[in-house]
Amino acid sequence: MAGCGVTHYSWEKGFDTHITDGFSHTQPDSFEHCWYSPKSIGRGMIRRIIIRDGFELWVTDFLFGRDTCFSFQGCPSFLLFGFYLSGHYEAVVGKPERELEFCSEHQYLLYMKKLDGFGEVKAGTQLRSVSIAIRPEMFFSYFEDDIGHLPSVFQRIFEEQDGSIFRRIRGITPSVHIALRQIVDCPYRGIARKLFLESRSLELMAYRLKHLSVSETTHQIREHVMHPGDRDRTEFAKNLLLSNLEAPPHLDELAAVTGMSHPKLNRCFRQMFGKTVFQYLKDERLRQARVMIENQGLTVTETAYSVGYSSLSHFAKAYKHHFGVSPGADCRRKKGC
Repeated sequence: MAGCGVTHYSWEKGFDTHITDGFSHTQPDSFEHCWYSPKSIGRGMIRRIIIRDGFELWVTDFLFGRDTCFSFQGCPSFLLFGFYLSGHYEAVVGKPERELEFCSEHQYLLYMKKLDGFGEVKAGTQLRSVSIAIRPEMFFSYFEDDIGHLPSVFQRIFEEQDGSIFRRIRGITPSVHIALRQIVDCPYRGIARKLFLESRSLELMAYRLKHLSVSETTHQIREHVMHPGDRDRTEFAKNLLLSNLEAPPHLDELAAVTGMSHPKLNRCFRQMFGKTVFQYLKDERLRQARVMIENQGLTVTETAYSVGYSSLSHFAKAYKHHFGVSPGADCRRKKGC
């Protein structure tokens, strides 16, 4: 955070900044707050629209003229649907601290009980994003007796421990782009604006829920019709990978030993594990790496080589993308190394 202008956000008071010409605040409607940037930080504004109690919409369109750090405190527990149209944003949240990264053209589904922390944006970043923050009880109120039909992940997500983070990432689709543009360019005022923004927010959440539902249903259907012999061969291939993470067999060797073609082996892996052979291997290497860092006292370098990474930078990048925190940060947090 060295060299950053520090801007603070309190859930009760909004934005404040440790510079003379701070953010200016306006309230065009009873449910909407706008903060305009001081010239010393950049150009643009951040909007907070309170759709309902426990249901908020945040719209950011901001060009940063200097490295800027944001700290935020007192944030209630929200389920966050984040959509980043441009820019790059890094944050550290929770206790123990976890690192998160948000990138252009990606949407994020995030839940954590303790969201206090800080984030950093680099000079020259054009940050354009739309975020929906909804309290768990408000989210479930939209479904009433149909909660059992939600994707199963939503029946487990809020049972996690205080320090855990739930996160799902995917690209922004054309239909999502249209809904986001309608939110950013909303022409209405007053109650019509509030109703319009609520409808588009619900539309964005519906797209995300639909994707999760389709993924789960497709996986269940494919798994049901899979031949028992193919299941056994796929399980055998999986065990070969797990026993040789440092130097696993190539895909052609794996296919030959199981008596399957490359496409069929990948198809069976998708049916059983929801990912290709390569994706499964990568995820298992990273999972084992985290176990080694947290429980076996290995350094980051030792861990990377132990799970088959020859490039330390490649390992660190893959680890952070997968877990939302760097291996070095995990090592320091668990072992003090």
